[in-house]
Amino acid sequence: MAKILVIDDEENIRRSLKSALERREHAVVTAANCAEARRFIGAEFDLVLLDVMLPDGNGVELLDEILSAVTPPPVVMISGQADVDSAVSAIKKGAHDFLEKPLSLDKVLVLIDNITKSSRLKSEKERLSSRVYGDIVGVSRSIQKLREDAVRVAGLATRFLIVGENGTGKELVAHLVHRSSRFAEGPFVALNCAAMPSELVESELFGHVAGAFTGASKRRAGRFAEAIGGSIFLDEISEMPTETQAKLLRVIETNEFTPVGADKPLRFEGNVIAASNRDLATAAADSRFRLDLYHRINVVTLTAPALRDRPEDIGILGEYFLARFAEETGARIRRLATETVDFLRRYSFPGNVRELKNLMERVNIFCEHDPVRVEDIGPLLSAASGSAERLTLREATQRFELDYIRRTIARCDGNMQQAARELGLERSHLYKKLKQLDPRDGDSD
Repeated sequence: MAKILVIDDEENIRRSLKSALERREHAVVTAANCAEARRFIGAEFDLVLLDVMLPDGNGVELLDEILSAVTPPPVVMISGQADVDSAVSAIKKGAHDFLEKPLSLDKVLVLIDNITKSSRLKSEKERLSSRVYGDIVGVSRSIQKLREDAVRVAGLATRFLIVGENGTGKELVAHLVHRSSRFAEGPFVALNCAAMPSELVESELFGHVAGAFTGASKRRAGRFAEAIGGSIFLDEISEMPTETQAKLLRVIETNEFTPVGADKPLRFEGNVIAASNRDLATAAADSRFRLDLYHRINVVTLTAPALRDRPEDIGILGEYFLARFAEETGARIRRLATETVDFLRRYSFPGNVRELKNLMERVNIFCEHDPVRVEDIGPLLSAASGSAERLTLREATQRFELDYIRRTIARCDGNMQQAARELGLERSHLYKKLKQLDPRDGDSD
């Protein structure tokens, strides 16, 4: 429903628009002249339909007064054929559009639909803006601390290690570090070490001169050269070949790098930001990663928390992604029902934020209900995680319930009495529930 102000001196236009729009559940207020219209300036409307010619003044002049409000509504000018030039002039001043008389109700309805959809997107983005910092979304203490730490240390160091599971948003953290550092005006250059063939990583990082190896027909600048004065982000650094690790170590120690086949080194000034979903300390201890390189890049460590460890952010993130996808696709914004958010919080999200984002994209495409119901989520969840498995709502619910119970028991170090208390169940009921969900469970304390 939209709240609409119609300003027109023709009574039949005011009456027919009011009747037609109210039948479609819009709230309509009318004014016959400038004097009546001025009583509503400053009030909240989703749309103002304003006639160019009014008996006590010019609609274009009244437009200036309407647009001077703190939060002005979109204004669409209504013009007769002789007033089109005035309507075009009004658009240059800030009017949203104009409609020619005689008015077409279909055109009015399409215009209202487009404007209100755009307004909803804007208000939704504003609603989420207080919870978003550079796409790192959430209000949980862990995510707030991550944002605070990233901003605080970015100006104090040039080497950073970001750790976390796949899908937790490590590259977003890297972008935040870059934007908060003294090299923020420079480029941000990323390389996924796991996605590059091992024989090309060195050339990709440091560049090469013409003739350096078979197929090197011309000189190429590497990622380090591209990142001078900015930040280079080395994702999945644990997958970097050992021989390249040694050369990277030298770059970090000397701030110089040498393109493959070149005689002279180049100077590097900027941030080196590495990320890994593996425990590099363990990998170094097992000789699967250079210990000296680990110590060099581990000047500042930032941890991107798993989504299951910040369940209070799941609803916020879900609606943030729904708003983004609605804006990108032109779909209407959907909200998540309270019970749907509770339902999602009971799921462990092994794919973390990436899995939730994928799920919300499918919701934006396939779901027709607003708010989004639990029944809408279940069939889409396994598909969003990339699994070929398809679950009924009952199967999905049972799986989430079992997963939630198991995590609660683990958090209570296997103490079934404490777990039952946290779950709001009798201990005997907890055992019974476990056996119902999975006959292999519930036999031990």
